[in-house]
Amino acid sequence: MRYGDLPEEFSSRNQSAVAIVPVPYDETSTWGKGADKGPEALLEASANMELYDIETGTEVYKAGIYTDVPVSIPGRPELMINAVEKRINSWLKLDKFVVTIGGEHSVTIGSVRAHIKKFPDLSVLQLDAHADLRPEYL
Repeated sequence: MRYGDLPEEFSSRNQSAVAIVPVPYDETSTWGKGADKGPEALLEASANMELYDIETGTEVYKAGIYTDVPVSIPGRPELMINAVEKRINSWLKLDKFVVTIGGEHSVTIGSVRAHIKKFPDLSVLQLDAHADLRPEYL
């Protein structure tokens, strides 16, 4: 499934400036499983978005948005985190703007590890439905 259901001319691997990396993972959720469904749901919903941005007067999708195959590593989070880091590194080496989509918190770790190597002054803004500020669970 391609982000925005964009035509091939705006979603090819080599021509796109943006790479979207879906990570359907849900192994460390403790309640309300289903985070692994997030990337697919977002990609499906993106087909209904408006492509013209009235506020900026631009059509960002024309820079190209490639949707990578999902990083699907079931089991221990360390394996998934390493796989995500490796995949993001490969895109950053090609100077792509990388967007990682997941639903579970641990997905972020591999992406941040990869980005901090290229951007040492990186700042991370986390948007979440709740803070998850416990030092540990149970």
